Amino acid sequence: MNTLDQRRAQYAWERANRNTVVDGYREMVKGAPALIMGNGLMATLAYYRSRTGSNERAASVLLEDVLGWLAKRQIVPADFALAMNEFFKADAQRLMRATDETLAMLRWLRQFADAVKDAR
Repeated sequence: MNTLDQRRAQYAWERANRNTVVDGYREMVKGAPALIMGNGLMATLAYYRSRTGSNERAASVLLEDVLGWLAKRQIVPADFALAMNEFFKADAQRLMRATDETLAMLRWLRQFADAVKDAR
């Protein structure tokens, strides 16, 4: 049986291998933890959803990665609107769990995004 951290690492590895070809993705992944810590998870997800211009695709892919992980952990659905509605109804403990899970997965994703890019 894999540990939770191994499952996070595996998910991040799969996502990094798939998404580092997207322009701006690696840079967006590197900045994600600071954005979450500074603005909160909900605001950061809304920012990624509203992103337009040169990094629109990278933001969309990262949003999909984060919501995909939270859905795998059965915290919120993978759909942005449904996830936000769940967050609006959630208590502080559930919001903290979602934030902690996201940051834990992003630690792996940041490392793997660099490793995969350097290997290509």
